[in-house]
Amino acid sequence: MGTVPPSEQRGRLRVCYVVSYFHPFASGAERQAMAQGKELARRGHSVHVVTHAVSGYNIPDEEVDGVFIHRWIHSIQQGPLFGLSFVAGVIRALHRLRPLYDVVHTHQALWEAVATGLGRSWIRGVPTLVQPASSGYYGEAEELRRTRGFPLLRRAILRNTAFAAISADIEDQWRDLGVPPGRIVRTASGVDTTLFRPGTSTFEASLLPRPRVLFTGRLHPQKNLDLLLEAWPAVARRTAANLVLAGPGEERTRLEAKARTLGVADRVQFTGAVVDVADVLRGADVFVLPSVAEGMSNSLLEAMATALPCVASGIGGNVDLLSDGVTGVLVSSREPSAWSNAILELLDDPSSARSLGAAAQRTVDATFALPVVVDRYVDIYRSLIAGSWPDRAG
Repeated sequence: MGTVPPSEQRGRLRVCYVVSYFHPFASGAERQAMAQGKELARRGHSVHVVTHAVSGYNIPDEEVDGVFIHRWIHSIQQGPLFGLSFVAGVIRALHRLRPLYDVVHTHQALWEAVATGLGRSWIRGVPTLVQPASSGYYGEAEELRRTRGFPLLRRAILRNTAFAAISADIEDQWRDLGVPPGRIVRTASGVDTTLFRPGTSTFEASLLPRPRVLFTGRLHPQKNLDLLLEAWPAVARRTAANLVLAGPGEERTRLEAKARTLGVADRVQFTGAVVDVADVLRGADVFVLPSVAEGMSNSLLEAMATALPCVASGIGGNVDLLSDGVTGVLVSSREPSAWSNAILELLDDPSSARSLGAAAQRTVDATFALPVVVDRYVDIYRSLIAGSWPDRAG
């Protein structure tokens, strides 16, 4: 269990998360919120989560490892009334839970942040911390600019107490939207280094032979997997390596067809959803993430913690995690040849690849291990509750 930090002895925190969808959904923001919530609960703090009701999952209230989940938001799923109904649902839920929390933390930053901004009076001045999940085209800042009523929505969001940016790119985008420097703080996502660590893989027998280049995550346009497939014929011609795409998603059928068209279907494996991502990572030799947008990728953190040499696009939070040539390889080009060359360099030089992976693991242990990240949030929550941050004049 470890020693409880001195800051944890200053009293029990009562935190309420607002997340559009939550457990049993397991996308990036949801996974990170659950991991942080469990760590807070393990330390004796109180964590409640306000989220959407889930069709076919008729459990409005549930406790998971000390995290109390309230699926109380019922919104119109499509059309112009979605935002209004979602915001109203969040405000009602927060008002109903009001005796049970002292700070609100949104793990996404569009309609969630509109709701907490507009709902400040209903929750009686409780401080609200808004944390955008991503940057770039798929991030909340750009989505906000594309949303009808942008000026009014922006004004509502800026009523929140403070903002947390998990990457430099996110911080820049939200400062451009009008968040004053004194009301935004740099934070990070965290990874459970007791779970994600080097070792043997029991899943290995189900995978194509080594060497293996692995992607984990949703098969979604944001992940830019077309580029990876287009790079793969060059890798396949030069090496015996196989590409493994581990994760669910609407893009699978189309990507499988593309692999056949490119003539590499026998060298590309689609696993679908996997139960134990850590086990799959331990069966890989190189990790790759060609995304066009990221906040701070859970998948990349997990691969780094597993001491895998990582190749990632030079965008968003990826550049905050990897130092090119030191802890991994960053590729800024969208040319397939740039990606195949980067992958081939690691496959051709296993010693250098191992050194990059070891350096990545050390970086995670020092800066991005879950207890280290949660320590930072505990300090932020205490400052918000005490009214010592942000400076109202800032």
